[in-house]
Amino acid sequence: MEMNNLLEQRFQLLTGETDLEKVSSFLLSAEATILSRTNRRKMIDELSEAKLQLAVARYNKRGNEGLSSYNEGGESETYLSEDDILSGIASYRLSALGRRVKDEKEESTKI
Repeated sequence: MEMNNLLEQRFQLLTGETDLEKVSSFLLSAEATILSRTNRRKMIDELSEAKLQLAVARYNKRGNEGLSSYNEGGESETYLSEDDILSGIASYRLSALGRRVKDEKEESTKI
């Protein structure tokens, strides 16, 4: 099974969301953030768990963006910050030189 399909299914199980457009939107947004933070052009399997966690956290926080916690009528919710979720991806970050070398290597194999 393709990794994206598996992530979509896991997202749906964790959130109960049935609208596939919303599921896809949250996962794509999380992927864009991860790619930006790691200076990569493509996702690698090792980052898929962080992608899922970030997408679910954003889904759960919708409507309460900018808050670290929320209390109403005796109910309390505390949200993980995106920095907390993404703290484990630093080891997958490519330097500018590393990215250039990787891109050149991929270009040379296409020829």
